[in-house]
Amino acid sequence: MRYSCFILFLLLNTTVIAGGVDTSYTRHTSNRYTAADEIKALKHGALVVRLKTNDKSVEAYRRAGKTELADKIVADRAEMNQKIVEAFKYYFTFCKVYFIYAKNSDALLKHQQNIFLNEKMQPDTSIHLTEDYFLIAEYGSYTTNERADEYHYSGVYTTEPSNTTAGESALVILDTTFTQLREPFPFYAPVYIGSFIKAVEQLDRQFNKTYDNFRYKELIQQEKLKSKEARKK
Repeated sequence: MRYSCFILFLLLNTTVIAGGVDTSYTRHTSNRYTAADEIKALKHGALVVRLKTNDKSVEAYRRAGKTELADKIVADRAEMNQKIVEAFKYYFTFCKVYFIYAKNSDALLKHQQNIFLNEKMQPDTSIHLTEDYFLIAEYGSYTTNERADEYHYSGVYTTEPSNTTAGESALVILDTTFTQLREPFPFYAPVYIGSFIKAVEQLDRQFNKTYDNFRYKELIQQEKLKSKEARKK
């Protein structure tokens, strides 16, 4: 009787372990499939860079009569945005890049074409987003889980941010629901001491390396064969 119970325990334990392995393997495969799809689509698509303007803070300071502080915030943010634009212009080669102000995020999702900025960060009606697929980049803090967006717009999903926000600033990559992408996609590049050039260079290297290493078609075929062999067992 004891022997029979022991055998039963081993069988149940083996089933649980096997189930855990299968679940983990499926989740890992799914992430790789998703990342492969995203990086391939981005290569032939575009990256839309959102530039923040701190409009609400500036307006609040002006109402409070703190005009000089409001003007300083505007000037500092404009200088930072200009550095971001120039870094992407000269050091990013992976795909086409567009620039918008964050306040026009709703308009972006509605496919409006009068929101894109030129190199001087001025609206330019001659600039049109012609690519069907795009991802979003912005300067902020990345999270270790789902989301990095600090703004909520009426036109996007309002999932809650993760509680595990990283302490360092970074250029973060988001999808069109303004949700941070996941590994193994290279979804961020740290910005150290305000050096956007190095961050953009790193992002560009990561994108190109990921695109080259995935070998998209080979990955799909390999995973299909593994899945088929696993089912046979």
